[in-house]
Amino acid sequence: MPITIEIKFDPRETLPAKLSRQAGLRGLTDAEFAKRLIADGLERLDTGNNQPAEPGETMDDFLIRNGALYPNK
Repeated sequence: MPITIEIKFDPRETLPAKLSRQAGLRGLTDAEFAKRLIADGLERLDTGNNQPAEPGETMDDFLIRNGALYPNK
C-alpha cells in the first residue's frame, strides 16, 4: 500500500503555482516534480555518503543497496 504525505497550502501562497509551472516545463506531474524536489533536497542533507553508487545484481538490488528502497520482508 502506498504511503501518502499530504501538504496543504494557504490559498494566498504562490508555491503551488510555481511548482505546477516548473513541473509542466519538465513534462512531469506536480506530484512527480514534488517527489523529485524532496529527493534532491534530502540527498543534499545526507553529507556523510560521498561514495559512488554500489552496483547491484538487479535493478531492485541496486536500489536497495543504495538506500532508495527497503528490502522485501
